[in-house]
Parts: sequence; C-alpha cells; structure tokens
Amino acid sequence: MQEGAERGAAGGAGGRAAWKLHIIRQLRHRDRSQHGAFLELIHSYNKLLEKSVFLKDLTEKIQTDPVVSPGGRHAARGTAGVLRPAGSEAPHTLQLEIAELQDYNGELAFQACELKKKAQEGDEELRQQRSSISFLSALAEDHRRQCQCLENEMARMVCANADLKEDYDQLLVRRRLVEGRLHIAEERGQELLEELTKRKALEAERQNNVNERRKMEMWSRMVKTALCKTLSADGDVGRRRNTDEHDSKSLEMTRSQDMEKPTPKKSRSQSMIALGPSKVLETLRSLFDLRRRRDDSGVDSDWHHPSSVCVFCSLPNRALYSMEVHESEIDAVKFSPNSRMVATGGADRVVKIWDLVGGQLHCRQVLHGSNGGITSIDLDPSGAQVLAASYDGSAHLWNLGSKSSVKMTGHMRKVTAARFKMSMYRAVTCSMDRSVMEWDLHAAACIRRIPVPSYCSDVVCSDSYIISGHHDKKIRFWDSRSQHCIREVTLEEKVTSLFMEPEQTQLLSCSRDDVLSLIDLRMGSVRLEFRADGFKCGCDWTKAILSPDASYSMAGSSDGTIFIWSTRTGVLERSLTGEHSVAVNAVAWSVSGDYVVSVDRGKKAVLWSEY
Repeated sequence: MQEGAERGAAGGAGGRAAWKLHIIRQLRHRDRSQHGAFLELIHSYNKLLEKSVFLKDLTEKIQTDPVVSPGGRHAARGTAGVLRPAGSEAPHTLQLEIAELQDYNGELAFQACELKKKAQEGDEELRQQRSSISFLSALAEDHRRQCQCLENEMARMVCANADLKEDYDQLLVRRRLVEGRLHIAEERGQELLEELTKRKALEAERQNNVNERRKMEMWSRMVKTALCKTLSADGDVGRRRNTDEHDSKSLEMTRSQDMEKPTPKKSRSQSMIALGPSKVLETLRSLFDLRRRRDDSGVDSDWHHPSSVCVFCSLPNRALYSMEVHESEIDAVKFSPNSRMVATGGADRVVKIWDLVGGQLHCRQVLHGSNGGITSIDLDPSGAQVLAASYDGSAHLWNLGSKSSVKMTGHMRKVTAARFKMSMYRAVTCSMDRSVMEWDLHAAACIRRIPVPSYCSDVVCSDSYIISGHHDKKIRFWDSRSQHCIREVTLEEKVTSLFMEPEQTQLLSCSRDDVLSLIDLRMGSVRLEFRADGFKCGCDWTKAILSPDASYSMAGSSDGTIFIWSTRTGVLERSLTGEHSVAVNAVAWSVSGDYVVSVDRGKKAVLWSEY
C-alpha cells in the first residue's frame, strides 16, 4: 500500500496540487503509526506461543520420562529442569507444581486469546483503512481529473483574456484619440462661446447705447413739448405752438389781443409758481404720463405707480388670510412696490401673482415656463416685471402686462437667487455652480461672470458693489466694475439669505447657527445679532428680512413660528404662532408697512396685519 502510494505520488508529482501531497503524507503517517503498534502486538504474541510450546514440552517430559538413579530408585526433574534424586520429594509436591504450571498455562492461554482478539480488531481496522485509502485514492484521481479540466479551462480563459486585453488596448488607443479630438472640440467650443459672449456683450452695449439715445431723444422731445406749452393761472395747459404760417399768424393775433388787455401777462415761470406745488406736480404728471401708462398690448399697468415711502411700520398681530396657494412647498414671496400685489413661487414650478384686496389674496395671474422649482422672486421698481430663479439652472423674466417671458441660461446648477440691479435693465443671479452672473435684460445675455470660491446661497445689489452669501460661512463684497472681492465678513455658519435695506447702509443675514446678523455696510462689521429661544433655521434657504423702515427684523422658524426683533435694541418684540405647523421658508413685508406674508413647506401662505 505504501509503495503504491509512493508510486502514485511520484507519478503525479509534476502536476499535482499541494493539497494532494498533504493527503498522501497524512496517509503515510497514519500507516506508520498503526503498523508500529501491531508489530509490538505480533512480537508479544510470538513470544507467548514460544513459552506455551516450551511449557507444554516440559510438562510432557515430567509426566512421561522418569530418571533412574544409580541406587535403583527413580528421580524426578524439578520445575526448574534440575534433576532431583528419586524419593527426595513427595508426589504431592509434584502435583502442586503441575497445578501451578497448568494455572500459568491457562493465564498464558487467556492472554493469547486477548492478543488474538486485538489482532483481529487490528486486522479489521486495517481493512477499513485500506478501503478508506482506496476511496481517497479514487477521490484524488477524480480531483486530479477535475484539476486537469480546470487547468485546461484556465488556459482557454488566459487566451481569451489575452484577446480581450488586445481589444482593450485598441479601444484605449481609440479612446485617447477621441478624447484628444473632444478636447480640441471643447477648446474650439469655448473659444466660440467666448466669441459669442463678446459679440452679445458688444451687441448689448450697442443696443443699450441705441436705447439711451432714443431715451434722450424722447426726453428731449418731451422737454421741448413741455417748454412749448403755456400754463394759465388755473393750471390748464395751453395749446402747442405751431411752426407753420397759419399757426404763427394765429399766435400773433393772440399776442396782440393779450397786449391790449389791462392785466399784464405772466411769464411761464411765474405761472408755474402761481400754480402751487400740487398743481405743478399734477401738471408734470399729466405731461409725462406718470399717472397712467399702457403697454403695447393695451392693458392698463396699475402697478406702475411709484412705490410709496414707509415712515412707520406697524407690527403684525393677527392673521387676516390663511390658505394653501400652491400644489407643493413655497420657497419665495415678494410684495410689489405699491404693496397691492404679492408674488409667490415654489416647488410646483409656477409663479402666482395675487391681488391684495380687502385683507385677502385673490389670484390674478399664473406664470409658467420654468422647468424646476422656484427658489427666489424679485420685482422691478415699476412692478411690471417679475424675475425668478429656478432649479433648472436658469432665471426667468416675465412681463406682467404683455405676459411675455424670457429665459436666461448659463449656470450649470440650480440658481439660488435672482435680483434686479438697481435698474430694470440689469439683473444679477447666483448659483450652486460657484458663480455670480450679471445680465443685460434687453438682450437676455450675460455680460459678466464672477467665479466665487463656494456655493452661493443669496445675492443682493447696491449702487457700487454686489454682495453674495456663501456656504463657507462668508459674505463677500464684489466691485460692480470688476471681478475683485473688496471685502469679506465671516459668520459662524453657512449663510442662507441676505437682505439690504433701501438706504443701503445695513445688511441682514441669516445663517444655519440660528442667528440673524445685522451688518453695518459703512463699517463692514456685524453691528447686532438676533437670537431667541425656540428660533431654529429650518433649511439652507430660509429667508430673513428687514421692515421697510428698518426698525424690525423678521424670520420664520422650523416649527412654524415667526420671530420679530427690534433692530435698535436687539430684543425680541413679538412672535406669531398658530397658523403654520411646518417650517416657514420665507416672509415678505409690504412697502407700506401694513401687511406681512409668510409661506411654508406645507403649501400655505398667511397674510398678517396689526388690525
């Protein structure tokens, strides 16, 4: 068996795996250990047989072979094989020795039986081990065949992998060539985009110059028309002078008639003074048509009135109107400059225009066109245009009179805020793509792009700079004529909103550490911080505002409570509860100071007032 195992091991040593060699070594070890144990048993058994045969022969000789002494008597052989003289010992003693020898012989026979039984058991165990070895040999042979099959399969797979590697190398070379072409195409596209942007900027500048010239010509004509009119003492407007001959003659006749009157004629400046302030303003409004204007479609633009000035703001005390006004959460709200209209926008991708009548909101118009949720809303100083930022990476401009819309694209990610830049012809947007863009609204083209180092959450504009709030906890001031950051203010957490008062001397910021910071723009530092127990900023776009007279700051909390602080003392003046059950995203204060509108994540808008 051992020689067969050795021959099998020697025959397959070249291709057998390590585990097969390990099995063979274990079988050899077990064979040696069991064979050694049986050798000792067989040796003991052979010795026992020799002793048994020797005792049997000795016993037979003692019983059947007497020894004759010289004196004629018999002598017996002792147990030790020493001849004893006959008659020296009694027969009884010999019988005892024979009994002892028989007992000893019986014990040896018993031991021989036990050893024979153990030998049989060893033989049985040896047969079992031989059968196990046969089974394991067959199993090893089967595994050897399987191993050979796997080796053949591995060889085929190696060949297939080599072919795939060759194909991959070819594809990699092609990919690099295509990437090179793509890089060249991208560079070309970037150059074309820059060239197109420059052309758009030049076209926008040209169009702006044309518009300025047209505006100057219009104002020149209006001034000439106004100067050609005469005013009576009652404030009535006289007829326009004509350059033709017939009107000149009529004018000379009129002048001659006036000269014949006893009352001296008043000059234009004297008549304007005699009218009084109210009559002068009324006349100027009638001349320049500021009281009522119509757009190209003929629709009255009631919201074009100049915004009123708030001298004193009243703190809201109770809810006049509460209703779900959108199909999903609302993220932005804004009052018109005349405080008679409200614009709201949210995740349902529409902007709704509401008329404020009798302490209630009545839907006036729904503006469509955005492919994403609305994040911010702004209205121009005349109230005729609505500018909104959207999740679709663009800003949308609607004209409420003509219901036309313009989409301004250029940002790579969602636009978080869009603001008019102190003019209805310029706008500024900021985005999560770390950029701030300035737009010409006439051409719907970007005229300046400012790269910023962090996500931009909100932006406001002043006369000389652009202010942006970021997720890296900083508020940055950018020169409106260049791309340089002229100042930075660092807060404790990322900024969620910015709000600048009309006088442009104070800036209110809201941050994720549940703090509202009032920044003095003249000093460039935080002047006051507003905190309150229970106030918690609900999200990364929670909006905080100042009242129109800058006496109060306001923000909504994550539990639906609205907090109002005094900007003079920093003390919490009032908290409004009971209407919102979810986080308030934004609030708006009317320019007149009489109303406040708050919107939340639960589709609800609430109108608040003091009375």
